Amino acid sequence: MDRDPPGPRGARTVEPRPPRQGVLREAEIVASALAIIERDGVEGLTMRRLSQSLGVSLGATYKHVATKDDLLRLVTAELYRRVLAADTPDADWRPRLRAFLLRMHEVVGSCRGLAAHLAAHADDPITARLYYPLHAALTQAGFTPDGADRVLRTLFFYTSGALLTPASDPARERAAADFAAGLDLVLDGVARALPAKRETSA
Repeated sequence: MDRDPPGPRGARTVEPRPPRQGVLREAEIVASALAIIERDGVEGLTMRRLSQSLGVSLGATYKHVATKDDLLRLVTAELYRRVLAADTPDADWRPRLRAFLLRMHEVVGSCRGLAAHLAAHADDPITARLYYPLHAALTQAGFTPDGADRVLRTLFFYTSGALLTPASDPARERAAADFAAGLDLVLDGVARALPAKRETSA
């Protein structure tokens, strides 16, 4: 079994819980992993620290999650669930995409270092959970399927780029405002690209 690499400098020690009884549940694993990431970033998350946080042996953790990549996939699924929970399918395409991407920026941005992992695994099928609802909204607005693909690539590239440039806590509010302003400019361009017969839906 591989040993965890040493944690990054500045990572706080996880206080181990007393040994626990009962079944370890996936929701508990994900919640503990997210707590560590939000505090110390993705680099601070190791299987050993997660086990300490859960109050279980390292072997017990590996029985549920085989690798750190598998763990991050579970974390990603939970974050995407939170993003999708704020989706508004009945809204017009522009406010819907705007609210969706602002929520994505907020949720993923709270987990330092996770954006780089998501960018490196952009082809993971789990990403389709975000992609298909927005693609459908754009085709309903009047874009061709290929046109909707181009729009979504542009929007996700913009969002990913913003997330890959993390802001310190004091600058986070300004970074969020800058992201929103830039997103509005991108959406202005998307609205202008709509076929003329459906442009009124923008």
